[in-house]
Amino acid sequence: MVQKGRDDDVRLIAGFTLGTILTVIMLLIVIIAPPATIGPSEGELAPDFIADAYNGENWQRFKLSDTFDYEWEEGGDGEWILVQFSDTDCPYCWTEAETMSELYSQWSENVEFITIAVELNINNHDSDRAEVEAFRDKTNYGTEENDGDGCNSGRNNCVNRPGAIHNWNYIEGSSSILADWEVSGTPFLVLLQPDGYVAWNQYENEGENIESAMQRLVGDSQ
Repeated sequence: MVQKGRDDDVRLIAGFTLGTILTVIMLLIVIIAPPATIGPSEGELAPDFIADAYNGENWQRFKLSDTFDYEWEEGGDGEWILVQFSDTDCPYCWTEAETMSELYSQWSENVEFITIAVELNINNHDSDRAEVEAFRDKTNYGTEENDGDGCNSGRNNCVNRPGAIHNWNYIEGSSSILADWEVSGTPFLVLLQPDGYVAWNQYENEGENIESAMQRLVGDSQ
């Protein structure tokens, strides 16, 4: 009976020792592993932000990282994230609105769409929330007489925007978001993996359009 008690003690001590060793190993992994590099370049963790977002009904606080699935593994299922920087008075954004509608109709089941509405420091690029809402929803705003109101630098009534209604969040952009994402002009697109890491940056892929990138990275469209 005495010998059995000693054997139990040995096993108990061995268990504690093993547990301690595993804990130390895990701590070392955390300490040694380099922190994620944050930035808009491919391979980096996308810069986080908190801003107001218009969802088609009202404006609510939105945090980008809330959409990240940090447990996602490459090759597994997950929702990718397409981030578009757009200016409602930018003529190229006016045209790309149709492309965004087409992308949404094809990939909305596997991709979360986010548009960050920014105001570039260019004449006649003054927009307010009403203009952003009208651009997203394709509703009446402005005239066709280039009077400084409406979308596309006042050249068009927002109700005539190309493409369909954009049924995704429009984020109220800021100079800090533009700086963090190193945006030099609009439209600008970045495709994120489900875990928030940048998979495709438009500036780094001049020879590949967004449709091809999504087909290659996300997979077949609907």
